[in-house]
Amino acid sequence: MRNLLPSLIVALLVTGCTDVEHDHDHDHDHEVLTTVILNFTDDAAGTTESFEWADPEDDGDPVIDAILLTDGSSYTLDVELWNELEDPAEDVTSEIGDEADEHQFFFTGSAVQGPATGTNDEAIVEHSYDDDDGVLPLGLENSVTTLGMGSGEFVVTLRHLPEENGAAVKVAGLAEDVAAGGFGSIGGANDIQVTFDLTVQ
Repeated sequence: MRNLLPSLIVALLVTGCTDVEHDHDHDHDHEVLTTVILNFTDDAAGTTESFEWADPEDDGDPVIDAILLTDGSSYTLDVELWNELEDPAEDVTSEIGDEADEHQFFFTGSAVQGPATGTNDEAIVEHSYDDDDGVLPLGLENSVTTLGMGSGEFVVTLRHLPEENGAAVKVAGLAEDVAAGGFGSIGGANDIQVTFDLTVQ
């Protein structure tokens, strides 16, 4: 027993240093994300309103703000990502930007018309990308234009798209592929997918 003790201590230390498990874990390494903040800046007024999807305990019981926008307006939408399991809370946004060649946001749902939805006659907002990884869309910065009054779902998905077998998984046209065939039609796996209720009035 005395000879096994050092090995046991090492094993416990190694186990204790592993990353926290996340409900959305998959085979690729990625950050734990507990909070998504959507910052909508009215392009005309210059005012910003923020809406959160927050599950700081990562227990599957999030608090979700309802998004309220104004008809006939255009907005700049910036996305923030946080890991609130860390103390202090860790802002993961810049890391996603640094790894832009392996990530892409998709904006879908009944309220949305845009690259990842295609034409949607029921849409009350239209989305477009305002940033890229140097070539392909990223989605930390976006434009959103209101199309009419109503309510619907606004779904934000961050997809992790690392290389597989030496081949790029993040390629041109992924949003259009999602619009045509859903997320099962593209590679990678979701880092996080959250749904907001969105109203335009």
